[in-house]
Amino acid sequence: FLEKLFQLYEMILVRHGLMLVGFSYGAKTATWRVLQYALGDLCSLGQLGENKTKVVVINPKSIYMGQLYGQFDPVSHEWQDGVLAKKFRECAVDTTPDRKWVMFDGPVDAIWIENMNTVLDDNKKLCLMSGEIIQMSNSMNMIFEVADLAVASPATVSRCGMVYVEPSQIGWDPLMHSWLKNLPAVLEDTKPHIIKMMTWLVDPCVKFVRRNCRELIPTSDINLPFALMNIVESMLDRFHEDPCTVKADDFDEHLEGIILLACVWSIGGSTEAEGRTKFNTFFRALITQTVQVSEERTDFDLGPGVEIRLPGAPLRGLFPKEGSVYDYVFDTNRGGWNHWLDTVDVQPIPSDAQFHQIVVTTVDTVRYKALLDMLLKHERHVLYGGPTGTGKTVYIKDLLEGLDKSKYMTIQSTFSAQTNANMIQDIIDGKLDKRRKGIFGPPFGMKCVVFVDDLNMPALEVYGAQPP
Repeated sequence: FLEKLFQLYEMILVRHGLMLVGFSYGAKTATWRVLQYALGDLCSLGQLGENKTKVVVINPKSIYMGQLYGQFDPVSHEWQDGVLAKKFRECAVDTTPDRKWVMFDGPVDAIWIENMNTVLDDNKKLCLMSGEIIQMSNSMNMIFEVADLAVASPATVSRCGMVYVEPSQIGWDPLMHSWLKNLPAVLEDTKPHIIKMMTWLVDPCVKFVRRNCRELIPTSDINLPFALMNIVESMLDRFHEDPCTVKADDFDEHLEGIILLACVWSIGGSTEAEGRTKFNTFFRALITQTVQVSEERTDFDLGPGVEIRLPGAPLRGLFPKEGSVYDYVFDTNRGGWNHWLDTVDVQPIPSDAQFHQIVVTTVDTVRYKALLDMLLKHERHVLYGGPTGTGKTVYIKDLLEGLDKSKYMTIQSTFSAQTNANMIQDIIDGKLDKRRKGIFGPPFGMKCVVFVDDLNMPALEVYGAQPP
């Protein structure tokens, strides 16, 4: 991470246009933010002759081309400045010695980037359709944060410096250590046990899913452990209470059960039915420590070089032997496993209910709604993926209608092939209150839940980007 940070700093010194390239969870955003704060600290200490850094972040795909660079009004033919033109001019006329970074966080393709060629080469001038030419100042940098350069033109790539970040070089370990710092104080002595559990379970499970299971929505190797941490954190409510209502002797058993459940529904939760059957067999062998430990194993295919580090002591809170690991939930109140269907009271269907309003309680409706409810109340983002007609919309709407209306407001929107970013922004802004200039939010004391249906529907652009 530090190596990439130094590379970025050196690149900023020698080039005025540069790109941070790499997939998600490669710490691209963290790299430039740490560098920004580090330069600010050096400025306050008066070292290296550095100055503070101002950053303007723009997502070029969230608006139309005319809104990015500027356009003539189709009715009055007056010139209207775009977001980039306005921000670029503000930075260019700023006479302070502070560094100014214009950051583009979004895919690079020829639709919008070709108009930047005069900025990125030695002219350093932004030419607008109105005939205005804005000269870039020496303290400015154009930085692009992109996943890949598959559709970037050679003209753009040759004008920019490149810093490549690789998620696999960083791994999920730093993510876990920063997450551990936010856990409740009562778990301070239990953190070594949590680390031991995570190092034992996460890598073999991720490798097994990659080699043997099919995912409907592709995930990254760091995203799955991150989802695991989100679920664990959402189940620690009793540890946050003051005083803590879990006995100190039961800490390990509680955490083992929570981590096992989170592992099933994060790493094993993104596969389809056949993959879940395979994952169930492997996961039971792993937690009962009957799996072969050596890299030359013959029982499960985990790929080359995967060593399993067993924790030594057997776990206290194992799943019941009947059924699948997906059928059970860990009850944090009593500290044991329950079948998902035992956690709800099944109500008889009213005789006057409309046919399309009936939701029959099954193990799927119970567990998907319970997980969504838990993550929602702990302010985590959730993505439901699956084939058409499996009840995704019904589960979510059923849960949203049951939320406390005094605490939560909901905004529901359905994407279609014609949906664009402006429409979605108008829908969301129209339901929120304006707090002050540029700041919108729900009424005070409430939280807002935005539900987007058919997320994959908007039509692809020429180069495959899919705004909004």
